[in-house]
Amino acid sequence: MAFRLTAGLVTALAALALPASGPAAADSLVGRTAAFSVLAYDDPSAPLYQGAIHTAAISDSIEFGLVPEGVQNGLDVVPVLVDIGPSRIDINFSPSPPGDIAPAEFNGYVLSFTPDCLVFNGARVDAAATTLPIADDNITLSGRTLYVNLEGLAYDMSSRVGILLDVTDCPLT
Repeated sequence: MAFRLTAGLVTALAALALPASGPAAADSLVGRTAAFSVLAYDDPSAPLYQGAIHTAAISDSIEFGLVPEGVQNGLDVVPVLVDIGPSRIDINFSPSPPGDIAPAEFNGYVLSFTPDCLVFNGARVDAAATTLPIADDNITLSGRTLYVNLEGLAYDMSSRVGILLDVTDCPLT
């Protein structure tokens, strides 16, 4: 997810690839494949941090967890768990000690859903499941890719972010 400034501590991202539970259901992410990476930049053409791309089949288990990956430009990844459900994403900060996500124009997660056809009609913060002060404009959609910007936020082990997605299959042409 996002990064905090630390000297010498190396933490980062890894994926827990789990087998798919079957073919993707219409209007659901379950059974699809997600690619997950972390990214921080002030200028998109010159990232401050660009994590490895990890993939997982979306199932009823946690898809991604953060483990050491390496410091870049004094930034490292804040450990979190990412659980993707049929039409939502839950980000859980329980593995991470309290801290601040480094300020940047963008500092957060990039999730892409592949390879089959999928359309996001919208994404919004689930206020009931979110403890961090983020708004819908912290979430950007571009095709099948979701960007979650959490730059500059303070977090602790009880911090959570819930994102609700309006998902459909691509229309037949």
